[in-house]
Amino acid sequence: MQSIPCALCGADRHKPVFTGKDRDWGSGDTFTLVRCSECGLVYVNPCPDAVEMNKYYPKDNWGRAKNKVAEENAIINGAHWTVAAGERASTILDLGIKGSVLDVGCGDGFLLLYLSRLGWDCYGVEPGEVAADYARTVLGLNVRTGILEEAGYPDSSFDVVCFHHVFEHLRNPAATLAEVGRVLKSGGYLVIFVPNFGSIDRKLFGTKWVGLKLPQHLFHYTGRTLRAMLEKYGFVFHSVKYRSYEAKSTMYYSESLRHTLQDFGLYPQKNVPCAEDDGAVDKGPAGWKSILQFFERGVFKSVGFFSDALGLGSNMIMVVRKK
Repeated sequence: MQSIPCALCGADRHKPVFTGKDRDWGSGDTFTLVRCSECGLVYVNPCPDAVEMNKYYPKDNWGRAKNKVAEENAIINGAHWTVAAGERASTILDLGIKGSVLDVGCGDGFLLLYLSRLGWDCYGVEPGEVAADYARTVLGLNVRTGILEEAGYPDSSFDVVCFHHVFEHLRNPAATLAEVGRVLKSGGYLVIFVPNFGSIDRKLFGTKWVGLKLPQHLFHYTGRTLRAMLEKYGFVFHSVKYRSYEAKSTMYYSESLRHTLQDFGLYPQKNVPCAEDDGAVDKGPAGWKSILQFFERGVFKSVGFFSDALGLGSNMIMVVRKK
């Protein structure tokens, strides 16, 4: 474990927010979130070093890729992959352009597959070899294994660079943003999806909030701190919107509620996962459980709709431009 300064302002003065635990890999490890006393950025401190962090990133943690799921059978968040990928792509499509896009931390590549079929020139970079290999060999995408800073793309290569729930994982966001600025064309767009630390559900569930995902999520952004981070490194604000559900998933409410019930012994502990989702056949729960799940989704989707409208949704999608 190592103590780190604030990635936004560089200050080393902070106050504890709370301590939470790893809920994904069954380690039982706990981690403290602090808030910078100067700029308000929330981050894990002390945090695992690069070697220690490998414990929380198993090589085969993409079920679709590990199981070589055929495209036509792929499921994301309870629906056919085209539903979730279409929702993720909508922010990029709303820009009103078409050109080259780089998805950083592209996982197994379904967002790129969706965009490629709409005529985009698609590229991806993904540190997980299993996921990157699946994107190349099964989906036929141009995906490199590794991190952006070592991928070696030429200057001014892309019209759009996208981070879909990746930016909060970055150990050195400043270095990554510098590289984005180099590979992005003048006037090009940077699109970032991150959990919203200022959301209603985060305030409601606290240490049980699924968006914490400790310790993988090293930095926790609000609209103010994310915008400040991006503007500090030379980007111009374009837009922000909020999204609390995707496809059939209201996971930020549903899974946070399950975490709460598990902590009180009222819900069974889940098995240690091997994937974002297993991603093949989704038969769902049977009988009365399916009815309860239907109503659960309805309630949480309604709550999410209103929280999104108020700027307090579970996830934040911020778009900025290179000068």
